[in-house]
Formats: sequence, C-alpha cells, structure tokens
Amino acid sequence: MQPLSNDRSLTERVYASIREALRHGELRAGELYSVVEISRTLGVSRTPVREALLRFESEGVVAFERSRGVRILTVSAHDISDLFGLRLLLEVPSARSAATSSDHVQLQRMAGAFQEMSAATEGDDETAFDQHDTIFHDAILRAAGNAQVAEAVARARAQIDSRILRTTQSRPLSEVLEVHRTIHDAILARNPEAAGAAVEAHLCDTRDILINQIMAQQSAPGA
Repeated sequence: MQPLSNDRSLTERVYASIREALRHGELRAGELYSVVEISRTLGVSRTPVREALLRFESEGVVAFERSRGVRILTVSAHDISDLFGLRLLLEVPSARSAATSSDHVQLQRMAGAFQEMSAATEGDDETAFDQHDTIFHDAILRAAGNAQVAEAVARARAQIDSRILRTTQSRPLSEVLEVHRTIHDAILARNPEAAGAAVEAHLCDTRDILINQIMAQQSAPGA
C-alpha cells in the first residue's frame, strides 16, 4: 500500500486502497491488523481508515476484535457456494426482466460498461475490467427495477471481489469478455430466456472456478 494524497474523498480512497491490498495479498486472510498500523502505512489519520474498515465489516470481509484490531476473514468453498447461490436466485430472474425493461438509462449504462470492458481487455487492464464488470452487472439489476436486489448483490460481490480469487487465473480476459458479450447481446436483443440462461451459465462457471481455486490452495503444501 502506498501513502495517499488528499485530492479526493479520503474515506473512499482508503477503502479502494485497502481493497487492492486485500486483492493482492498485502493484507492476508486470517491475519490481525491494527487501525494505527494501516493508517500509518497509508499516511492518513485513523478516522478514514476506521470508516473504510466499518464498510468492509458490513460486507462481511473483516471483523473488529475489541482492543486488538481488525481481522481479515477467510472465505471457504462453502461461503462461495452460498454467495453464488444468492446471486443465482437474484441475478437470473433480473436478467430476464432487464431484457424486457424500458429503463433505457440502465440499459445504456450496461452497454457502456461492456464497451469499457472490451477496451480493458485490449489493454490487458484487469483492474479496469473488474470495475466495469461490477457496473455491468449492477446496471442489469437496476434495469430490472429493484434497487434492493442490486444492493444485496453488491454486498455478496464485495465478499468475493476483495479476495485473492480471480477467474483470470484459469482463463484469459478475452474469454471472460465473451461470456459477458453473450449476456449483453441477449438483453439488447430483448430475449429474456437467453439472457437468464447466459447469466446462470456465467455465475455457475465462475462459482466452480473459484471453489476449485480455494480447494487447490487448501491442498497446497504448507497450507
């Protein structure tokens, strides 16, 4: 983690920095860290660090331990199965609804996010790809007309996205992009069944890849 300047919302920047540290293993699952330690590393006061960590706590990524600090929670294969079970329940019917939605703002937002994902693929920029992937799925959920569902999925995604788990460890960005192209095209073609089936296949494949990663990590020597 690098020290931060003061050119935008400090809490948001702290949150983003901690998230990247989690994703790259600088903050390790199962380990205990102090707010003071993190704030010193980032070069900021404890208040924005605590506020960012409280957000991670609400997402189920960390847990505060009284008078000790904050512990990065581990994620198990069972956790992944549960989280994707929730996503399947919410996102598959939402994709069907999005394919018949009249919310052109969100449909355009989805299409714009897909174009950005395509550009990120050409530039081999996985961070940008992930950012627009989040927007892509969120736009579909909001096009379906239920903001509460979108918020629930955002919380489920946060528990996965902040870990060292990436489907791109097993497949290239170009392949992930094509999966999203199928979803994108089905929704814009106003084909509810194809849209639902494409989202279901995407989520099931992603779930299985991540579970296999966790199982491989657990069976590795020294794990």
